[in-house]
Formats: sequence, C-alpha cells, structure tokens
Amino acid sequence: MNDIRRTLTAVSAFFMLSTVFCQVLAAGEPVFETPDLRNLQEGAHALKKGSTIDAMSNFEDSARFGNKAAQKMLGMMYVKGVGTELDWPLGYAWLKLAATHGDPEAVSARDQVMAQLKPEEVPLANDRFEEINEEFGDLAAIKRREAWVRKEKRKITGSRTGKSSAVRIEVADATGYTWQVAGAKYFQLLEGSYVLEFRQRMGEVTYGELEVIDEDP
Repeated sequence: MNDIRRTLTAVSAFFMLSTVFCQVLAAGEPVFETPDLRNLQEGAHALKKGSTIDAMSNFEDSARFGNKAAQKMLGMMYVKGVGTELDWPLGYAWLKLAATHGDPEAVSARDQVMAQLKPEEVPLANDRFEEINEEFGDLAAIKRREAWVRKEKRKITGSRTGKSSAVRIEVADATGYTWQVAGAKYFQLLEGSYVLEFRQRMGEVTYGELEVIDEDP
C-alpha cells in the first residue's frame, strides 16, 4: 500500500505548484475580487513560501465559498500530509467535494485515492465527506456567495438611495486590461458569474457512498 501511495507524489506536486490558479478566465471578461479567489491566491503564496498552516487556513476560507480549486488543494494536502497530519479518508472527502462539478483533475485525483483506500478506511471516508459537505458543500456555499454580493451592493448603493446606476466601477480582465462599467451592470455581471453560474453547476455531478467490492469470484 505504501509503495502504491508513493505514485501520487507527482500528482500532488502538480496540484500544489501548477493548478492553484486554475480558474479559466477569458480575455474581455471581468475578474472579480471575490473572497474565495482572494483566499485562494493568498493560500498559494503561503504554500510557495513554505507556510503550510497559513496555506491550509486560506484554502479552507476559500473552500467555504465553494471554490473547487481550494477544495482540491485541501484534499491533496491531507493525502500528502502537507501542513497537517496524513489523513487519506479526509483527503478523499475533500477531493470528492472538489469533483462535484466534474473537474477532470479533481475527478482523477479522487479516483486514485479512492482506489487506494484500505477497506477499514471506507466508512470513515464516507463519514468525513458528510461532515465537510454540510459545512463546505454547494448548498452552504451558494448562501455565502449570495450574502457576500448583497453586502457588496450595500457598500456602494447605501441604505437610502438603493441605486448604483450612477456609480462607475473599474474592472479588469485576465489580460490586465481595465475599463469602467456602471454599478448596476457591474453587479449584474458579478451575480451572473459568481452566483448564477455556480447555482447552475450545483448537483450536476453526484456520487454515492464508497463501497468495498469483493474481488473474489
């Protein structure tokens, strides 16, 4: 089992060094300074500096908003014991949560870990998933995203006018090009990408509990 698990070394290195910023952003689309992306970036910087505990804390904060890259990072950190004790059942649970929108890399990592769990680890892995899904799953995350957008609206519109049309907000795309949009348009774009698109992906990919399969004929 230990020899098999060493085969994931390259996989974990790939996730930790190459896929933290795996958000696909097209040129011409605004890049919003959302709390999950902010914490994802801070976690990545902490990880590069070797501050693994800070990295895990930031990834957890990002994961609360349903960020699948952060959830994937947490899964790999538990699988490799980076910044925490080695915990394969919990690592599997995080990877399973990260894979719920069908990300190929998260699905692949989840399946590799799943295939290498010991029989006695399977029930624990299922329990761990139920625990983190309640706090970090999509149903909890979408509420946090909606609440954050409402809070941002209140900052700009104020409690009296309730309008943001006259407000001009500067945004940038993935190339760094910046332009200004009306406040109302800004929040329309923000809600579309941060709330509506996330809601549309919720529940598209679901997985049942792990089962121990008897390979004997």
